[in-house]
This record gives sequence, structure tokens and C-alpha cells, in this order.
Amino acid sequence: MLHGLFATFRKEVCPYCFEGYRLKATPFRCASPPGRCTPERDEVRHRVWQEGTPLGRVLAAPNRFVDTIRCETCGQTSRKRLCPHCHMELPHTTGKFRNLIFAVIGAKEAGKSHYLAVLIEQIRKHVGPTLDILLEPLNDRTIHRYREHFYEPIFRRGTVIRATVSALADRSVQMPLVYSLTLAGKDPFGRRRIKGVVSLVFFDTAGEDLDDEDTMSTVNKYIYRSDGIILLLDPLQLLRVRDRLNGSVPLPNVNTETSDIVSRTTKLILAGRNLSADSMIATPLAVAFSKFDAVGPLVDPQFQLNAEPNHVAGYDRADFAAINSEMQSLLAEWDCQTLLHQVETRYKTFGFFGLSALGCNPHADQKIPRVLPRRVEDPFLWLLHQHRLLPAARSR
Repeated sequence: MLHGLFATFRKEVCPYCFEGYRLKATPFRCASPPGRCTPERDEVRHRVWQEGTPLGRVLAAPNRFVDTIRCETCGQTSRKRLCPHCHMELPHTTGKFRNLIFAVIGAKEAGKSHYLAVLIEQIRKHVGPTLDILLEPLNDRTIHRYREHFYEPIFRRGTVIRATVSALADRSVQMPLVYSLTLAGKDPFGRRRIKGVVSLVFFDTAGEDLDDEDTMSTVNKYIYRSDGIILLLDPLQLLRVRDRLNGSVPLPNVNTETSDIVSRTTKLILAGRNLSADSMIATPLAVAFSKFDAVGPLVDPQFQLNAEPNHVAGYDRADFAAINSEMQSLLAEWDCQTLLHQVETRYKTFGFFGLSALGCNPHADQKIPRVLPRRVEDPFLWLLHQHRLLPAARSR
């Protein structure tokens, strides 16, 4: 009963449209098959998402906290809770477990889609089993979208992922990947138990949607609603890096200035959260330089960045401290003091990382010779640690 009372007054955030709501105000959707209860066009969902396919009828919000509701037409009990603003079906964990929204942002060609694809595989198959973390998709939409748009190109066909289109051109881009993260372990008696469950929402945004403040405020509301931000930056965009590589690796076209993305992101968060201009932002910010395999010749081989991560018995804080320091020294060397100063001035909690999702440079025909990820999980594990979901490993 206490849980129900608490859930009635607590405000949630929809992982699809990012509007706030209370559980007592959520409608439900009839769960009967079409042959038993005739589907209808959901006008709210059509208006928000341009989806006109007939769906189970919408059952009005009961204006009190309930886990189920009965369809007055067919009598079927339903647990399909909807967001009152956009009528997307909410995760079944809503109201029971904590929800975390992690935003993956960056300029065009920073490698966001590749990063997200490889990160999820690393968590599921390698990092998760080691740290007793289970990552599972929460709905069929996530299963299908991840398989079709992320997993199949890289891990089945061995090709690069096509550039993400702007959310202004395709609303489906705003559909997130929604997962449950189960943290397991053993109790003092050595018995297996589940320590906690959280819902995770991942986003991959088109780089051009970060090129304009008005566009960001329209389609990227999730940024200021996020519980953690991974900002991917391409080191091959830095003029000092491009000069020092001296044509030894293929260079991408010059895209949006890194400091401009940080400025627009900061302004969006300040405005979206109604913070004053002199406020420091509490959202943890992981600044991660992607494609680090390409700048290997510019990095001291003795750096911790070149060592294998050791997150075996928990989060390795010593490893993070070393890499954070090394990355900041590289920023100074690469003439990026402005970026460092922006982050230090505006964000209370931040970390700098170096990683490579593919571990290689794709061929001219867009084929990937072999996926060899390095330190892809570091920013994600750091965010989990900041939210006290992943304890620090004991000092050896």
C-alpha cells in the first residue's frame, strides 16, 4: 500500500516524449486480440508519432494508482500502461523501479551509432557477465530496431551503419532503445540474489540535430531530461591532431566545432531545467574521444589508455583517475583548453575518456575488416558508478 501511495504522487518522465506525468493519470490499452476487441486508430499517437495503425482501444485513466484495469467492452484485464501525452506503451517496470535516461550525443560522423551498437554487445556478452549485470530489451520495438539498425550492419554484414537521419525528417529517430539492467550478486550466505533493477533508455541522435539551438530545443528534449550524457568527440576533427597525423590516416570532412556542441548542450540544459546562468549542471557528463585507434601514434604507449580495463570486482576508480588525467593532458597538447575549461566551469561531475568502437578504419567500400572494441564500456560504467549502481572495486 505504501508503494501505491508513493507512486501516486511521484512524477515520472516518459522515455519517448519526455513529458512529465503521474501514474494515476496514465490511461491503459486493451490487451485483447483483434478478433475479440476491435482495434481503433489512436488519435493521440497519430498526432504525436504519425502512426495511424489501429491498436487496442484506449482505456481512460482511473485517476488513482492501479497496476491493472479492465476493458469495459470485452472484459479483458490489461497491464499496458500508456503515457498520457503521447500514448506510447510505458515499460512494465514503470512505477516499480528507477528509470535512467542516458543520452549519446556528438557531431556528425563522431561514431555515435557504432558506439551504441558495440556498447550494447559488450555489456551483454562481456562486461555484464563479469560484473553480474544483465542487460535485456524491454519491448519488441527495441529488439527489432537494435537488430535491424545496429547489430545487423556491423556484426552480420560487416559494414558501417548508415548516418542517422534528422528527427525533423523522421520521427522514428526519436524512438529510444529501452532496456532493463538487472544487478545481481550473492548475499552474506553465498546465495544468488537480485540487488536491483533499473530501466535504461539509450538515444542516438543525428549530428545535424545539434547544429542549431532551435532544433535542439524541439527534438532533443531528452538531453535536459537525461540522468547522464555521453558526449562523443572525434579527435580527427581537431586541427592539431590532423596536422600531426600528416596524412597517415584518412581524415573525415570538418564538421561542427566541438566547443559549439558543448555550448548548445549547456544552454539547452540550463533552459530546460529552469536553471540560472550561474548554475553548475549536476548531470554527469562523460566526454569520450572516439576512434582512438586512429590517434595511437600520438599517445604515449605507457599511458593507462593503452592498458586493458580491469573492472572485474567492481568499478576501478584508479583506472578512471589515470585515464581522466591522461586525456586532460592530451587535450592541452592538442590545443583543446577551451573544451576543458567549458566542462570544468559548467558541470559538477565530469570525466574524460578515450575509446574505439570498431578498433579499425573501415575500407573504402564501407566494409569493416574486424570489430576490435577498446574501452567502449568505460563511460557507461562510470555513469553507473555515479548513480551508485556499480560499487567501486576494493583496492588491491
